[in-house]
Amino acid sequence: MKRLRKKQIGRAACTILQQLALTTPFNVVYGWGVTNKVVTQIEITVDGMERTVAALMMDVNGFNYQGRLYVTNNRVKQTFGLYSERNGMLHEENENIAFKDLGQVLDAVIETGGMSQQEHLQRLREYAKRLLA
Repeated sequence: MKRLRKKQIGRAACTILQQLALTTPFNVVYGWGVTNKVVTQIEITVDGMERTVAALMMDVNGFNYQGRLYVTNNRVKQTFGLYSERNGMLHEENENIAFKDLGQVLDAVIETGGMSQQEHLQRLREYAKRLLA
């Protein structure tokens, strides 16, 4: 694996965190149960070629997804990428997330799993009933 410079990794993570802070309400991010935020580098396949990219790794404990997520920043395309880790392997969730949509896409993956708001509320009600029973 090609090694990236620490500055390059730090700059990418800083961009990701700044974008989340600017576009996503704090209570939404807090609801993801984020722990272990770490800047790192990962190998992904882009257009059939292996590439080493900087990423922000975080463990999340949401309603729909619990586990490790990696967020990458493509400065050329001005987009973000989202990868999940399952059984030690990276799986692409979304590769072309627009800057303004990063928090919304993360929330959909972590909390709602793509359900409509009505389906999500029904699932939350059922979950609350089980907790109170």
